[in-house]
Parts: sequence; structure tokens; C-alpha cells
Amino acid sequence: MLLARGPGAGGGAVIEELYRTVLARAAYQDAFFAWPRRDRERYVSLLRAADPSWAPGFLRWLRAGTPMRYPALVGAAAFVAGRLERGEHGLSRQVIASVLCRADDPGHLLAYWAAAYGALPKPVKRGVSDAVTRLYDEPATLAYDDGGHHFEVGFVHGDLPRHGGIGTPRPLRFGEVIRLVHPRARDRAQGDLFRYALARRHGKVRTVPETLPLVRTWAGVAAPSAGASGGNSGRNSDERGAGAGRPSVAGPGGAAPGGPRWGGVEVLPGDALAAERERLVGSGQRRGVVLPGDPAVAAEHQPFTGALHLVAGLRPGVDRLPPAQWLAQLRRAGTSAHAETVLAALPLADLLAQPDGLARLEPLIPHLPLSALLAHLRRLDAAGIGFETAMAVAARIGDPAEVRASGLGPLRFAAAWLGVDSRRWEPALAAGARHSLGAVPRLGGRTLVVLEPGSDTRIVFGLALAQQCDDADVIRLGGGRFPLQPGDSPLHALIRWHSTEFRPAVAAGHDRVVLVTEEFTDEQQPDVPARVPLYVWETRRHSSHEHEPEFPPGSRRIFFRGLGDPSFRLIPWWEEFVDPPAGG
Repeated sequence: MLLARGPGAGGGAVIEELYRTVLARAAYQDAFFAWPRRDRERYVSLLRAADPSWAPGFLRWLRAGTPMRYPALVGAAAFVAGRLERGEHGLSRQVIASVLCRADDPGHLLAYWAAAYGALPKPVKRGVSDAVTRLYDEPATLAYDDGGHHFEVGFVHGDLPRHGGIGTPRPLRFGEVIRLVHPRARDRAQGDLFRYALARRHGKVRTVPETLPLVRTWAGVAAPSAGASGGNSGRNSDERGAGAGRPSVAGPGGAAPGGPRWGGVEVLPGDALAAERERLVGSGQRRGVVLPGDPAVAAEHQPFTGALHLVAGLRPGVDRLPPAQWLAQLRRAGTSAHAETVLAALPLADLLAQPDGLARLEPLIPHLPLSALLAHLRRLDAAGIGFETAMAVAARIGDPAEVRASGLGPLRFAAAWLGVDSRRWEPALAAGARHSLGAVPRLGGRTLVVLEPGSDTRIVFGLALAQQCDDADVIRLGGGRFPLQPGDSPLHALIRWHSTEFRPAVAAGHDRVVLVTEEFTDEQQPDVPARVPLYVWETRRHSSHEHEPEFPPGSRRIFFRGLGDPSFRLIPWWEEFVDPPAGG
């Protein structure tokens, strides 16, 4: 893991303050807007004046090694703005490019820069241009070029109404980014993609080049059938534009050939498809025409193309849902995360609210990303999904390989457990939570975990953390020891917590103390020696008068706000920072 040196190194006080600031809000993930204003301003000011000997490494670690994607973009912008203000040259372009790791990052950074600093300087343009050339491709365009934030807001999700929604500028669309930074395409296909994104942003798409097979497939499937009314709106208008002015696919004499329909577009049988291709080539109309079912689409894109067929089939104005076997093929093919993003972005709540929404969505449900299944499990259960669908979903939730591949932690399973009313999901969720312990780092030494009752999320977090310790004691705040059972699911342990008789408290002699509480007060300060690290988690929700404990610089004690699966990694990160490994 890429970390700056410990507090004893040069600039150690500044580095330590930065680490304390960002780790305290790790559970907020992308929700930089929800940080207290004092912390936001201090974070930006520290990075504006940061030493270039360690700041680029810190920002790269923050972006690639933590869930705090947006804070890393804000920090990189602050670091570069400070250097440009002081007239320092070099490094700015490289720092900007290093934190742009996902295709929507350039749009986010440019939107933030415009709001915070105004005019766009050349080093920022060039850094973004480098990233655009590296990141923009067809799957990225279909997954991220929709003007959405694509944020993970973690702990503050329930408080978004208090914050007035996501309080950051909307990211620029791909076409706007390209217009601002003028990236150099790496090949002809990417040049065509850049031109398509520019035209798409302004609704001027007339044809889609043959070098963009995925975009062609998406545009062809999403186009409404002949004579359909333009009832679609929002982001769908971009894809409708791709079909504007396109020659109709018709058979001899102008009649549309008979055959199955995919999302309102007729799929030509093999002979008719070949004849139609020859007719269009002979008439000079072939370029830019989408033929659904055309085998000319690149073979390596076929699995992702199947996902596009399914997603397009759920959009308004589509006749019927294509077979779910397409998405099963997608999952077996192990395609990139772009497909997961497209599928996870499905408006499940809106679809289920439609009269025939469940019937159209049900073939797709067993193949959704595991994170989406857990997030929407209560809604799917309440909608009344069928027995076979429920069995398929439960099998995926409890599958060890599936859980390990997802990287999800115990708190995601606990949230689903606490949200559903039906008990039929309990065995699968308990099994999934047990398998997810592999995502929780192990802690050496002897650990004391002190839990304040009153929140099942706190209890599950503390019990899962204790199960991944070499030696751990769990006590209830106010007294009483809870017995751990090796190999137990954190959700089964939660049931035992509510029915156990707590034993007398344990003796001292721990290597670290973890306190998880609703609101930390001086009265709750454990009576442990100053040399023993103390980790305090406060889980209370939004407050306009936040008060947090301040531990002196150099102290091994640290405060965190909020809980989420990223919180399990905070102790190893802090201990690696305070006591870096030899030779690290």
C-alpha cells in the first residue's frame, strides 16, 4: 500500500493532520460535501501548501487505495492550484493525471475546478487530456456519459435530504470534456468515439461509425419502432438521436422483413440480414446503419452487448424483454466493471412501480450485481418476486466465491438483514456475512472491543472486527463480556448478543482498544495507558453542532465518524502510518 512516511518524517505534523482528517471521514466515501466546513477548508489549505516530495504519493494513495474518490480529486485540484499560485512549474500535469482513474473522473475534476478556481490552466488541461486518452472507450461512454454523479455516499446516504442532496457540481459530459481539453486520440476508433461524444452531447448524432460496434448496438436496440411516439426523455434522448436520419431496415418492396423484435427493433434472420447488408452497401448507405443481430459486431464485445440488449429492453417504449440468458453469458464471461455499472444504474424502484415492471424485470434480477441485490433486497421482496427467482438470488448471496469476488463487507449484508421483513433470506444473508469476513483485515495482538448497545449496525461492526483479531475481548459499554464463537457469522452473533447473559468484564493488558459508541463523551474515555492506541468510532447521524475529540499530535489515538465496510481498514491504515514497516 502506498503511504506517506510516519509523523517522524519531514513535514510529519502536516501529514499526520491530513491522515487524521481523511481517515475520520472514510465512511463518507465520495460525500466530501458532507464534511464539516472547517474540515473541508483545512483539508484544502493543507494540500495547497503541501510539499511535492510526499503530496503526489498521498493523493495517489487516497484515490487508488481508499474509497474517497472525490476527496482525492479535490485534493489534487488544491495542490495544483497552490503550485500555480506560487509560480512553481512541473509536476502539476502528472498529479492531475494520476488521480483520474475512472472515466467519469475528468468530468468531475473539471466541474469542481470551474466552481472553485474558474479559468482552466494548461497543466490541468494537459493532465485531463492524458487521462481522457487513457480512459475513454465505448463501454465507459455507455456506462458514465449520462451526467450522473455515480457517487458512493456511504454513511451519509440517509442524511442526503438534510444536505439538500449531493452538494457538488454535476460532472461534465464526455463531449464537454473533449471540447475543453482537446485530447489526442490514440487510434481511429477513439477519434470516432470523441466525435460521437461531441455530437451526442448536443443531440446532433446522425450516424454511428462502424468503428463503434457497442455504440451501434446500443443505439439500434434503444431506437423506438417505426411510428412509435417520442415518449422517452432524459438520457434516452441521446440514444434516440443516434437513430435520427438513419435509413430504415426494410425488405424488398419497402416492407419490413418478418422476424423477432429486440426492444422495438426487428432482428433480421441470417439470409435477410446478408441481403440487407448487400443492398445497403450497394446503395452507399451501409456506413452508420445499425443492423440488429449483425455478426459484424466485434466478438470480444458480445458479452457486453448482451447486457446492453437487456438494459435497453427495460427502457420505456420497448415491446418486451429479451431472454435473460444474454446476461448469464455476460456474467460467465467475466467482463469489466463497466457492465456492472450499467446494470447497477438500472432504476429498479421506478421499474418496480410500473404496472408490469416486476414481470419485465424478474428475468434480470438473479443476474444483477450482488451489491445491487443487497441494496434492493427489501424492495424486491416486497414486490413479491417468484420462488425460483428468490432461490437464485439467495444462492448468489450465500455463495462464497460470489461474495469474495464482490469485495463486499459484513455491513452490507447486515443492512439487507435489517431491512427485509421476510425470514426466508436469513440463512443466505448469514452465510454471505460469514464469507464476507475475508474482506476484513486481520489484526494482530490482543484487542479490546467496547460496544455501546442500541444499534445493530454497531454491534455487527464490532463483532466482525473482533472475529478478525488474533485475540479479542468484546464487552458491552457499562460492563459485561460477550463470548465469541470461532467461525460464527456476524449476523448469528448479533442474535446471540440480544439473548446472552454477559459475563464479568475482562482484565487489562490489551494492545489496542476500540470503542464504538453513539456519541463520544469524556465520561466514556476508557481508563487505558497513554501508550495503548485508542480507536473511537462515533455513529450518530448529522448534527449542525458537531463536536469531536481532539487528540494531541503524535498521539496514537484517533477519532472516526460513521460506519461502513471501508471502516474495517482504518486501523491497519493508521497503524501502518504510525509504525511504517521496516524498509517501507
